[in-house]
Amino acid sequence: MKRANIVHDFIQKLRNHPASQTGPWVRRIDDLETALHALFASDDERAIEMSDKIRGVIERKHMSVEKRLAMIQQILRVGRIHVFGNVA
Repeated sequence: MKRANIVHDFIQKLRNHPASQTGPWVRRIDDLETALHALFASDDERAIEMSDKIRGVIERKHMSVEKRLAMIQQILRVGRIHVFGNVA
């Protein structure tokens, strides 16, 4: 339950961020939310490792949302999960 709240709270921050109000970000945030929920709910060892890393990024207090998103994107890419594509 706590894992889902972490994802939900972070996604809400993204949705409330001015840069995500228009353009390609709206759809990609939905895709990111779906991917994160699947990772956090999985029993697969690789998914658990990735979700632990992502949780650590989300829980960082003194980091911008943009920086957190970039770090999460990198973790997902290393895990071969491509949510964002090329976002301008």
